[in-house]
Amino acid sequence: MKMILTGLGKLEIEKLEISQDIKTDKIESGFIQTHVLCCAICRTDAKMWEQGHRDLVFPRVLGHEMVVKDPTGQRYIVWPGKSCGTCRFCKTARENLCEDMKITGFHTDGGFASQAVLPHDSLIPIPNNLTTHVACFAEPVGCVINAFEKLTFEKNDPILILGSGTMGLITALYAQHLGLVPHIIEKNEAKINHVAPFLAATGIPCTKDTHKSEFELVINTCADYIAFCQGIVKVGKGGQISFFSGISKNEHIETNLLNLLHYKEARLSGVYGMTKDHMRKAIPFMQTHESEFKLLIEEIVAPQKAPQLMTKVLSGKYLKYILDFSLTSAVLPAFATQKIQPPGISQEDLAPDSLCRQIIENISPLPGSKLAAATAKMDDKTKPLGALGRIEDLAVLMSLIQNDLNPKIQHKNLFVFAADHGITEEGVSAYPSEVTAQMVDNFLNGGAAINVLCRHHDIEMKVVDMGVSREFRPHPDLIIKKVAKGTRNFAIEDAMTKQQMIMALENGMTTFLDAYNKRPIDIVGLGEMGIGNTTSASAIISIITGIPPAQATGRGTGIDDKGLSHKTDVIERVLAFHALDPANGFEVLQKIGGFEIAGIAGAVLAAASKKTAIVLDGVISTAAGLVAYAINPAIQGYLISGHKSVEIAQKAALSHMNLIPLIDFDMRLGEGTGAALAIDMADAACKIMCQMASFDEAKVARSNIKS
Repeated sequence: MKMILTGLGKLEIEKLEISQDIKTDKIESGFIQTHVLCCAICRTDAKMWEQGHRDLVFPRVLGHEMVVKDPTGQRYIVWPGKSCGTCRFCKTARENLCEDMKITGFHTDGGFASQAVLPHDSLIPIPNNLTTHVACFAEPVGCVINAFEKLTFEKNDPILILGSGTMGLITALYAQHLGLVPHIIEKNEAKINHVAPFLAATGIPCTKDTHKSEFELVINTCADYIAFCQGIVKVGKGGQISFFSGISKNEHIETNLLNLLHYKEARLSGVYGMTKDHMRKAIPFMQTHESEFKLLIEEIVAPQKAPQLMTKVLSGKYLKYILDFSLTSAVLPAFATQKIQPPGISQEDLAPDSLCRQIIENISPLPGSKLAAATAKMDDKTKPLGALGRIEDLAVLMSLIQNDLNPKIQHKNLFVFAADHGITEEGVSAYPSEVTAQMVDNFLNGGAAINVLCRHHDIEMKVVDMGVSREFRPHPDLIIKKVAKGTRNFAIEDAMTKQQMIMALENGMTTFLDAYNKRPIDIVGLGEMGIGNTTSASAIISIITGIPPAQATGRGTGIDDKGLSHKTDVIERVLAFHALDPANGFEVLQKIGGFEIAGIAGAVLAAASKKTAIVLDGVISTAAGLVAYAINPAIQGYLISGHKSVEIAQKAALSHMNLIPLIDFDMRLGEGTGAALAIDMADAACKIMCQMASFDEAKVARSNIKS
């Protein structure tokens, strides 16, 4: 049998028939087929079940704390990695930092199965006198050994351990084994009571707090950033802090607290995973302390109980659950393991009286009845034919949009849609997410480039909060249309629900319509702000236009070459995971879009329904226009591409919509800056059409104008 993670919260069981054994000739060189004896559930497994992981591609068999046997019956613990063997880290026995690491249970299938194909070099034999269940602890023990090898200490040095979970208790036990004096801090009284048998057997003190300070060593074994801060306070002068457990995302540590590291000359060492040698060193330690390790086992269970244990593991209230494949039931549920995609939403799924459907159905293609007359009027101006280049095309387009040979722009508006993105959890941006809110503050204070350009060109500008993670005070230039505080991480789940997607589209529509109803808008520019949104835009453009992610992915806020490669990898995983229909703009928006992108798409559709000229900005605004185009291609005639972005994906999107950017200033700022400049060009083009004299009006002989 095997358990397959097919999506968030979807750990499905499949019965593995003998006929499904992997053929020896199909196993990659350097790998070996093994039988899994048991596999512990790591909190990382449960987190991937709940949240996904940047290295995880669905479907996947989880599990990396396993004990296996080969066809001869030899038992092994498994170093959960396959390193390249050639990078500088592999050559210096630090293969846990390998540049091209492939992790079992992350990149490749792991131990939540009765069989596992594993790298032969990752197998470490274990002696007969070490029980199989205790051997499952080799991986976490290896991590602890890695931490201590980065520290210097003397016998009887006091060490503070933050957290009394399984890792905290192993850390304390190993510290005691080395002759140190451990003290555990655990805030949860119930948890202290739960681990009391282990504490009693080892004599290790565990309290909710301690008045002691000046610890020589501090190790955080929990994700609580408050505990990490407490460790900085408790470490003594010249002491050492082992940054062992990653702390909760998107938290903030006061710089005054960090300055204590400076004043104390405390050393901070990061710890990540373990090498094969660390796991080898774990074996004699586990042999010596086998009775204590048995106290760390919460329960040994049949593998099919794994799905119902995930929430328990995540709660942090329990110790180690171990899946024992000798307990596998003969009768397993016949679950289907193929991920079934729910049907995508279409225009027909929208309620007949919904604003979204009414707007979409009210869009008519750009009328071409005045094309000949508008072209003739421009050709008759006192200039050589085509001498004003793209300005002439723009003037004719404005005539068609307004259905008037004397087009004019009296009311110019620009909306900057802002939102945060869950995809930033994948490390795709050079800037932290809080910059989104900070830039909104800058817009409202009038200090951004877009403010300057809108003032200069007399454009009315408003900022639209579609989904910024922070709340804002009321402001005359702020429109609150918040759907939620940012989208979800679309690398592991849909960016938004169907209801949120429709709401975001309609919020964008009403943003435009509310302004239009107060005063008809002749031309509207659409800008954006949202850290992480170039990843969304690149993924959207890749799926709709068909260009590969490598061609669609740009540097966004300025990531380096390694960051660009990682961002490309993320987008490739995203598109493989979601299996999107490129013709379904609703589905694309819901699964990989952003709230501000949806808002822009809604505003585009609403503006086209009112026959208003629409100026797209850079790659994000263009991606939103591309989504709107997928929903209703009739918008194309009302679209103007403001400027050529340095983001390469924009070219593919514009080509798909048959648009050519007006200006090329090597800009990559966003905000709507390119749109603001293009709006002024459109205004100038209208004035050329209306105010520039014809040959007859100027009494200029046509033959005197040289081309």
